[in-house]
Amino acid sequence: MWAQASTPKRRGALSASSLCLPPLSCPFHVIMHTHGHGEPLGVENYGLKNGVCLCSLFHLKFESLGLNETHGANFHFLQSPVRGDNTEIIVDTGVVPPGEEDASFPPLKSEDSGIGLSASSPELSEHLRVPRVSPEKDDVWKKGGSMQRTLLCIQELIANFAHKNIFGVQPLASGEEAKSEEHAGPRDEGRTRGVEASVLSRKNSWEAKPISVPQFKQMLSDLFTVRGSPFKMKSTESPSPLPSSPGRRTKEEWTVDQVVVDLGSSRESCREAFAAACHLLLDCATFPVYLSQEEMERLCDTLFRLPGAGDPSFPSWLKSLMTICCCVTDCYLQNVAISTLLEVINHSQSLALVIEDKMKRYKSSGHNPFFGRLQMVTVPPIAPGVLKVVAEKTDFYQRVARVLWNQLNKETREHHITSVELFYRLHCLAPSANICEDIICHALLDPDKGTRLEALFRFSVIWHLTREIQGSRVTSHNRSFDSSLGVSLFVVLDSLACTDGAIGAAAQGWLVRALSLGDVARILEPVLLLLLQPKTQRTSIHCLKQENSADWHRWINRKQTSFKEAWGAPELQEGGMEDSAPLSQLTTVDREAIWAEVEKEPEKGPPDCMLAEEDLPCYADLLDQTAGGAADSSEHTESADTSSGPTDSENTSTFSSPSHDPQELSSGEHCCAPISAVARAHPRQAAGLKSNAKLSLTRVDSDKTQASESLSSDEEADAELQALTAARLLKQERERRETIEALFKHILLYLQPYDSRRVLYAFSVLEAVLKTNPKEFVEAVSRTSMDTSSTAHLNLISNLLARHQEALSGQSFYGKLQTQAPNVCPHSLLIELLTYLCLSFLRSYYPCYLKVSHRDLLGNRDVQVKSVEVLIRLMTQLVSVAKSAEGRNVEFIHSLLQRCRVQEFVLLSLSASMYTSQKRYGLATAERGRVLREDGFFEERLINLGQDQIWSEHPLQIELLKLLQVLIVLEHHLGQVLEEAEHPPDLSLEWRRALNFQQAISAMQYVQPHPLTSQGLLVAAVVRGLQPAYGYGMHPAWVSLVTHSLPYFGKSLGWTVTPFLVQICKNLDELVRQYESESVKLSVSITSKRENVSPDYPLTLLEGLTTISHFCLLEQPNQNKKATAVSDPTNLKNAKNAILEELPRIVNTMALLWNVLRKEETQKRPVDLLGATKGSSSVYFKTTKTIRQKILDFLNPLTAHLGVQLTAAVAAVWSRKKVKRHSKTKIVPAASTSQLTLVDLICALSTLQTDTVLHLVKEVVKRPPQVRGDEKSPLVDVPVLQFCYAFIQRLPVTALQENFPSLLGVLKESVQLNLAPPGYFLLLSMLNDFVTRTPNLESKKDQRDLQEVTQKIIDAVGNIAGSSLEQTSWLSRNLEVKAQPQISLEESDAEEDLHDAATAASAMVSSSAPSVYSVQALSLLAEVLASLLDMVYRSDEKEKAVPLISRLLYYVFPYLRNHSAYNTPSFRAGSQLLSSLSGYAYTKRAWKKEVLELFLDPAFFQMDTSCVHWKSIIDHLLTHEKAMFKDLMNMQSSSLKLFSSFEQKAMLLKRQAFAVFSGELDQYHLYLPLIQERLTDNLRVGQTSIVAAQMFLFFRVLLLRISPQHLTSLWPIMVSELIQTFIQLEEDLKEDDESLRNGNKVNRMKVAVSDGNGPSGGELPQSELILYLSACKFLDTALSFPPDKMPLFQIYRWAFVPEVDTEGPACPSDLEENHQEYKPHIVRILELLKLKYGEISSSDEISMKSELPLLRQRSLSSIRQLMPFFTTLNCAFKSQSKLPADTRAPPLFEFPVEETPRVLKQLEECVEYDFLEHLEC
Repeated sequence: MWAQASTPKRRGALSASSLCLPPLSCPFHVIMHTHGHGEPLGVENYGLKNGVCLCSLFHLKFESLGLNETHGANFHFLQSPVRGDNTEIIVDTGVVPPGEEDASFPPLKSEDSGIGLSASSPELSEHLRVPRVSPEKDDVWKKGGSMQRTLLCIQELIANFAHKNIFGVQPLASGEEAKSEEHAGPRDEGRTRGVEASVLSRKNSWEAKPISVPQFKQMLSDLFTVRGSPFKMKSTESPSPLPSSPGRRTKEEWTVDQVVVDLGSSRESCREAFAAACHLLLDCATFPVYLSQEEMERLCDTLFRLPGAGDPSFPSWLKSLMTICCCVTDCYLQNVAISTLLEVINHSQSLALVIEDKMKRYKSSGHNPFFGRLQMVTVPPIAPGVLKVVAEKTDFYQRVARVLWNQLNKETREHHITSVELFYRLHCLAPSANICEDIICHALLDPDKGTRLEALFRFSVIWHLTREIQGSRVTSHNRSFDSSLGVSLFVVLDSLACTDGAIGAAAQGWLVRALSLGDVARILEPVLLLLLQPKTQRTSIHCLKQENSADWHRWINRKQTSFKEAWGAPELQEGGMEDSAPLSQLTTVDREAIWAEVEKEPEKGPPDCMLAEEDLPCYADLLDQTAGGAADSSEHTESADTSSGPTDSENTSTFSSPSHDPQELSSGEHCCAPISAVARAHPRQAAGLKSNAKLSLTRVDSDKTQASESLSSDEEADAELQALTAARLLKQERERRETIEALFKHILLYLQPYDSRRVLYAFSVLEAVLKTNPKEFVEAVSRTSMDTSSTAHLNLISNLLARHQEALSGQSFYGKLQTQAPNVCPHSLLIELLTYLCLSFLRSYYPCYLKVSHRDLLGNRDVQVKSVEVLIRLMTQLVSVAKSAEGRNVEFIHSLLQRCRVQEFVLLSLSASMYTSQKRYGLATAERGRVLREDGFFEERLINLGQDQIWSEHPLQIELLKLLQVLIVLEHHLGQVLEEAEHPPDLSLEWRRALNFQQAISAMQYVQPHPLTSQGLLVAAVVRGLQPAYGYGMHPAWVSLVTHSLPYFGKSLGWTVTPFLVQICKNLDELVRQYESESVKLSVSITSKRENVSPDYPLTLLEGLTTISHFCLLEQPNQNKKATAVSDPTNLKNAKNAILEELPRIVNTMALLWNVLRKEETQKRPVDLLGATKGSSSVYFKTTKTIRQKILDFLNPLTAHLGVQLTAAVAAVWSRKKVKRHSKTKIVPAASTSQLTLVDLICALSTLQTDTVLHLVKEVVKRPPQVRGDEKSPLVDVPVLQFCYAFIQRLPVTALQENFPSLLGVLKESVQLNLAPPGYFLLLSMLNDFVTRTPNLESKKDQRDLQEVTQKIIDAVGNIAGSSLEQTSWLSRNLEVKAQPQISLEESDAEEDLHDAATAASAMVSSSAPSVYSVQALSLLAEVLASLLDMVYRSDEKEKAVPLISRLLYYVFPYLRNHSAYNTPSFRAGSQLLSSLSGYAYTKRAWKKEVLELFLDPAFFQMDTSCVHWKSIIDHLLTHEKAMFKDLMNMQSSSLKLFSSFEQKAMLLKRQAFAVFSGELDQYHLYLPLIQERLTDNLRVGQTSIVAAQMFLFFRVLLLRISPQHLTSLWPIMVSELIQTFIQLEEDLKEDDESLRNGNKVNRMKVAVSDGNGPSGGELPQSELILYLSACKFLDTALSFPPDKMPLFQIYRWAFVPEVDTEGPACPSDLEENHQEYKPHIVRILELLKLKYGEISSSDEISMKSELPLLRQRSLSSIRQLMPFFTTLNCAFKSQSKLPADTRAPPLFEFPVEETPRVLKQLEECVEYDFLEHLEC
């Protein structure tokens, strides 16, 4: 105890002198007593000094007897009551010879003293030659003897001295005091005088005599009143006083604090005298007394009895000392009094403990060795009962603490050391350890700023002055001063973050100084105790898996009831706790309780944990499976052992002892033998799969046996397939199991709930220190070791840490520790310990079998987050240390990270947390009603990860990402220093590094010793981080991690960043999809609907995209090796290439966003009455300006260095945004809306001017980069030209003119390349657009350049047009069409064709190209060529174009010569091209001859609808050549042997008719005489039916092309020819009829029923039928004309159609007699037809609502097909005006025709169709 160590040597000397010379003591006491009453202070002081001097002389005598310094130090009989065995005692002043001692008295045993050796013990007496005590001599040592009286006199002397010279009052007379003792009687040996004096009533001792100061009585009476501690909380009530408590307040209430005795100018002699008296008191208080057994028992009864109502009160000397301690202003006197009183209290407590212990032992054993003898006892100066009253019923200790605290001010610096020493003694002796600390804490927390600053100063004084005390004496006291200063220390540390700058600065000043003086262990000790509290013990998940299931069964069954009893209502306990506990509750650590707790022997089995009753069978089963699963492991051991990555998957902790290599892990890690992957995982599914597979295979075999080889091959295949399926499932299950194991192998599990608030507070204190003074703190913890031999504060810390390590390895936390090497700690430095603790809390979870509340789970999650925050600050400071690039520091940090496995545990924690988020996402997004309760693996079912929402893991993940960011930077700086220290790189070393990097980057577990950026775990986490399954709230953190770590990724830059960018694009695309699908309640992602996604989410992604892309794609201007790790250009180049491959996807996303912005801006509708905007409800795209600017900020910088790649990416996106359906006649399809958005986006880029865009297009076309990942469009040359075409179309005319050189460059460069055919089509379209929209170029050079490029493009397109041609023979230049099918534009989807074009090689221009391009080329040329050439070549340069046209038509005419059906598309396109070209007169040289040849070709009319083009072609031919028409009319059929002789005249007539038909109205009326002459010639010569038919066609052409007034001379000819033809028809019909009459009836019937669909007996020949059809069409045409348009024909109409109904009832008077009625030709022919064929059948009837013209058919197979026509005409024109209204039939058709244009158009079409002939097959 402290009193032993601190008793001065002089005190021992004084006591010895008193012991040896008792006769001198009494007179000395008398002298002192006399002087104390009557003499002045000087005399008294003189007496005191003389007494001290006399004692010193006797001390010298002791030294002469042999007491040297060493023995003097042990001479502590002052505090050591020694039990003696002597019954008779004689005081002998003589020296006893050595040999006679044992004969007289048995020796006293030293162990009988509770404190140490006493001077009166035989051993020491023999050594010191002390006089023996004999009964014959004086009663010096007996009760009431001179020694005890001396003590009483000293006590009375101090009381009188204090009353007179300090308080200034007159004390009681000693005589009166003595009288009160006489009533006790001489036989009352149970109470010594010292005890009687110590229990005098306080009230009686002051009332017997008057006093000089009336209030002083009340002051002394009320000074130490019964009052509670002023520092306790208001809610706590002070204990009620005893009925006879000393000092109960009277009616005169006054504050004792105000009555403070001031000595004024007290002399120094007063202080010296008082100090000397106090020394004498201390020395005399240790004198022993010899008591009999009865006296000893009475003494014990009296000592341990509380003062009652009749007992005397406090002794006056005690009251005097207590009053001086509290109420005197003189610091010296106060300190002397406090020191004396504390020494006496300590002495009294020690003696009382020894006496009480000895009496208990005697009572328990029933044997007293002192029975019948005297025993020597040192009586406690203050009875324990009085001490208890002082401690419990007064505030004496608080007042003394306040006095000492106040002495630490700046005015009393000379007393600081003494005050702190006394403060420390008071702290050790106070009944509560909180008394001193409450004083400090309340001062530190005072609202007044000045008080707080003063308190900080005083705290620093105590802190620094107790440093040496702690170092020298902490081993002697259980109550360490620093340990009890824990709360105030925490208050000071909390002041670091104070908002008041002065207080924060003062606290920081103290902290920096304390750290610099090596106090970091003192500061951290209370923090570490909070972090290492026993309830936070953990075990490794692997140790749990290895427990024997039988042990678990026994333990669970045994614990089932105790769990329910011990933890019956954990929720109630938790609910009773306050959420905001006061600081003292969180920070107070009872070290003695911890020592006692951990050293108890534990129960067998697992530690205390709470298990729900209903969960017991489940977890017993779980552990059964775990044990049973090991049996099946043999089959899968091989695959488990071959897992990639050299990691120690079993190692779960991070400590290593100094005796081992730092790389090795201590045996505690290998608590469990490695087991197979199957046994480690939950085996139920694997066993089920395996049994299923075995059953199915067995069943197949048995069937096979029973069927006796009749098993079909199908069944065998099924069996084999089933076995393969089972094997595949097993393999998948095994892989998933291994993944889960690797993911959760780092997890630690708590064994019981712990108070997370205490841990959180400890971490917050560490965080505050690291926040304010990181440099000093990290330096201090880095150089302070855990060596407990030098730092006593860390004894308990080291013990707890060792126990935690044992718990990790599956052993018990409690009980006796295994023997350890002295002063060996697993963590050599404090920084390593802090890192390890942070990681331990990060890795720790509650197990599922532990019944914990939701609040506990949340608390543990908060602890995990806070531990990571502390680690972040710690590692951040290590980064700055590493930056200094000192080799020693770097090696130290590297070792720290490696020993603690920081990176591995952080990365695994992140991966496990992400897995948890993903699993919760899967549960959240599962379909309703579908149970997703699948049996998880052992790890998943063992770890309680909570059932919160997806984002509950986000706080931890966000902090882990911040920590990863710091670790990546730290690793980079460490690696740089290590690289600089290495030798020049070796080639083999580089190769090995590359190989190791490949292994690490592809492994799915942590691979040592690669840096974080090379770990496949991190890359996989980054790639998955932005997926919706992990929550949108995490995305900003992931973006921040990647963007800030860009300079440090090194080789893995491309691996990590590229998929991250792709995921950013996917997320942005998803937002766009959500925006566009708003009308339908979209299912974007359930997470986004359940999760609150920030409205600036797109901006976050765009900023990340911009930062990452710019870093990798653009050259960094200020790259130095120290600043960034990517100084290696290879890494940047690889990353750049990887991102460029994804550039099309990025551009596509930008285009989608741009399109949304356009919609948002155009759809901003007016606000309705309720204030709601009618536009989109999406919140992500409301800030259109900001998003637009972000997109431009991303794209603009890329254009400078990566313009070509950007343009190629735009082209790649363009090709993907094709139109699904478009106009089929468009060769160059129009751009879609999404494609136009791309153009919009490029136009918005300020860095891309028009000429720049055209230049980039030219570069891309020249060297088109390969676009990865799209097999359909590997080249972008055609898409970029499509983009360019759309871009040019957007430009205004002025911009086009200004940028003509750039455009010309694009055309010139492109036309020379081997483009796919659509590329040339686009060039031609661009050229045409430019020429069409811009005026003529002024510069002749520009004009020539334009003509030159035009020729090249047209030649190129012409070559494509001829791609379906081939030479007729090897040497011939003549071309003919390949006999292969061709695709017309109407049949093809041009967009698909163009897409195919892009995929095809550019060699498709060759003759083997598909015909679609030739047709498209001809169509495009027909569309643009004529007008293009007309504008490119001015009027004086037209002739230059003719050779170009001739070259082109060289490829066109072969198509026009081929009239086969398969050539129809090309024929039509070629006709259109020739038609457009022939419109310009200057071109006739190129085509006149060939066109005339084609016109006279026998197959000329074998065409389809192309006739419209040939009409214009023939018209152009006849127009441009003035004599051509006359020559054609004068042409003789015999002169040209184009046709067979019998057809020549007819074919010539048909071409002459077509020539007239191709002209305009009345274009050839001047040539009517010539035409009439030609027709007359044909009539004159004997004509055939074919010629006559063509003549009627000519007549119809003349009706359409010649005005009626010019046709007057021709009508007689036309009518007479028509009549002649009808008469011939009548005759033919009559001849047939007569021949039929002569035949038999059967023949007639056959003819009658013939339907005319085929030749039969009696039918007209085909040539006759053609003639009759042609004549009828002429009549139909003439009747179809309105009467006013054809007036002359009305004169002849009556001859053909009946106008009067001759068959109806007519008046006889209407007809003249003997007058024969005229029948029109129609009527006669109809009668003959009816006679021949009978009445018209219903199938032949025409609609009653027919319209003119009536005849639409092209040919006849029987004359009967004309019956409906004749029938209609027979009744259509009859006048019905005279008939009654009710008998009139409705008209068959409208006549006269009112819709003249429609009829004329239909007549045109009919004539046109009649010219055409059937195509060749």
